Amino acid sequence: MSRDAAVTVLLLPGLFDSGPEHWQSRWQAQSAAESPLLVERVVQQEWAAPLCADWVERLTKVMHESVRDVVLVAHSSACAMVAHWAHQAPLELLVRVRGALLVAPSDPLAAAYPSGPTGFALIPLHALSFPSTVVASRNDEYVTFEQAERYATAWGSRVWDVGEAGHINASAGYGAWPDGWSAVEAMAGAPHCRVARHADVPSLTALIDVSVRRLATTYYTDAQIASSLAHVFGVDSSLIHDGGYFVLEQHGDIVAAGGWSDRQTLFGGDQFESRDEGHLDPATAPARIRAFYVHPDHARRGHAKRLLGICTAAAQRAGFSTLSLMSTLPGEPLYRALGFVPDARVEYAMPDGTTLPVIPMTKSIG
Repeated sequence: MSRDAAVTVLLLPGLFDSGPEHWQSRWQAQSAAESPLLVERVVQQEWAAPLCADWVERLTKVMHESVRDVVLVAHSSACAMVAHWAHQAPLELLVRVRGALLVAPSDPLAAAYPSGPTGFALIPLHALSFPSTVVASRNDEYVTFEQAERYATAWGSRVWDVGEAGHINASAGYGAWPDGWSAVEAMAGAPHCRVARHADVPSLTALIDVSVRRLATTYYTDAQIASSLAHVFGVDSSLIHDGGYFVLEQHGDIVAAGGWSDRQTLFGGDQFESRDEGHLDPATAPARIRAFYVHPDHARRGHAKRLLGICTAAAQRAGFSTLSLMSTLPGEPLYRALGFVPDARVEYAMPDGTTLPVIPMTKSIG
């Protein structure tokens, strides 16, 4: 069976490393013989009383040494390390994370937590910029189920309730754990994310056309859709030029795109007559979330959420604490679910006299 040349599964053990019967070790062993995915363990210098910052630095170093996409698979204290890492990691590394499986995230403030490890608390409670799942047990001595749920909510993670499973380790009967491995394989199969290039313009043009025509049909008239494609929605060359436009690519096809900008223009492609290329001051203005499109055949798979996570991280690293966007009617429920607050609906008048109802929305990311 040939290996997937694009993805590495990075195993991130918790305190004291993972023993030979632990599911992380079993997965590493099976990868050498039968898995199409490359599986590597991130080896830390100190397992018993580590500095969290050292673990974070080690993960950054390992990722810099490769150009492959990764799935992060963390257990116990390594989940906290991932949260710390994601809060400060370079954007070019965050883009390469296809997903994270965060298993039994220990609470470093719990009474049962070992003495010695330093810097794991307080765990950052910020949304992760990549898809993630928190696997939680209802009788874990190192974290309550309720606390694990709080982590998941803050990180924007899906919760996988495995019932009474202890610390989800070998002593709790988690050895091969095929269900966990299936979740990792699903994450590894997610699209590749990269910065858009000017050579992508023809593909992006086709994506925008099919996305607007098929996803907006129940919200806008045929006349509104045709006019919006002629006068509003299209490729934004400045987003590509500035390096703020990202695409998700599957089997060579662009299936979703979205970007952010520090320019004044709130929405609209190159043909949009109300463009303003002036730059925004992050101290006083919100960053712009721009030009999000998903191919209808790939809708409702979390692609827009993933792209928004990357754009949010980029805006934060540029000093912005607020995001703004102009949502179409079909996009409003998604953005609302992702924390954006709507303002009053606007009837935008297009050059041919057709009006397009759109909704300005904002979100704090401070």
